[in-house]
Amino acid sequence: MSFEIRKDPKRVFICGTGSGWELVPKESSAMVYCLNDYIRAERYGVKMDRLFIMDILDEKPQIVAGMDNLGNVIKRINDLKVPLIAPCRYEEIPLSEEFPIEECAKRFGTPYFSNTIGYMIAYAIMQGAEEIETFGVNQASSSEYGMEKAATEYWLGIAVGCGIKVTIHGDKSELLTNKTRWGAGLLYGYNMPFEAIAREKERLGGLIKKLILPPRDVSRSVRKIN
Repeated sequence: MSFEIRKDPKRVFICGTGSGWELVPKESSAMVYCLNDYIRAERYGVKMDRLFIMDILDEKPQIVAGMDNLGNVIKRINDLKVPLIAPCRYEEIPLSEEFPIEECAKRFGTPYFSNTIGYMIAYAIMQGAEEIETFGVNQASSSEYGMEKAATEYWLGIAVGCGIKVTIHGDKSELLTNKTRWGAGLLYGYNMPFEAIAREKERLGGLIKKLILPPRDVSRSVRKIN
């Protein structure tokens, strides 16, 4: 006997298309928001609850370049039988919904969006989410996603500020971290991960101490040029 899992709108999975997408649980009570690549959702056997495509469909590069057919795209979307969140409502897609941009701007101030992921997070917040988990949202700094990373983290910060629990899945994700000396999980100033700070405080009895050496007399090492 088959049964359908009752969905909990207070828990949301934000699914990108990067490495880590495959970590999305096949069965969960969470609302599953998917991005653009709806074929991948079907491939992994993940049942999505919302599809987000914030590009105007007939302006998508794949369609303009002839790599995909607009009619086929519309059919695939309709066959999914889930709401499509987009910049506008499409007459050809009965379940399409316009993203509530005015409500978003009124509630959060100036809307700051650089990619569809940000809209997905904002939508989840406005829908009353209490937990947001990301899968396959890596925002790698070595690609164009690096330029979009700030806005994604901005909306994650808004979520945390609203009391929402945020969890980032996937070891390739660069959300809320960086690769440089001030990144890779290291906190600026401490030069160690947060967990290491806690262990160090425990080892030292709750207080990190450091001996500050007197400044070196640099005048002796400066060569004077006449």
